[in-house]
Amino acid sequence: MPIVDGRYEAKISTTFCSTTEALKVIREKIAGSRRVRISNIPMVLLDKLSPQLKGKDVKIILPPGEEVNERLKELGEVAVTKARIYKDYKGVEANVGSIYFSDRVFSIAWVDGKVLQVDAMDYGTCVKCMRKMFDTGWRYSEKQ
Repeated sequence: MPIVDGRYEAKISTTFCSTTEALKVIREKIAGSRRVRISNIPMVLLDKLSPQLKGKDVKIILPPGEEVNERLKELGEVAVTKARIYKDYKGVEANVGSIYFSDRVFSIAWVDGKVLQVDAMDYGTCVKCMRKMFDTGWRYSEKQ
């Protein structure tokens, strides 16, 4: 942890102002990464990110009820979750998905394919813990 003005300082997270800004940052992160783990994001967003995921080490857990197709299988290993993961987002039950990297996790709240909010966790201990959540989700998902 760096020392700034005589005290320890650590950025733990980011809440993005817009989904456009968040998507730009996610794309930059994918471009610089070899390994990407994706869980329960809306298919519309997955379609937008698909071209950049080619050639990466990718595992994808699709939302409940989604169909696996050959295009997705070409990206990497694919499974479908058996669980419904959601949060109360300003009084609405919003699905929660994640995109995991080695040093950052993006949390995506969405309803009916529309992204409502994107947060990123930067605090290393939490990132590591959240990546373990992906591994658990993968273990209990229906592999395709």
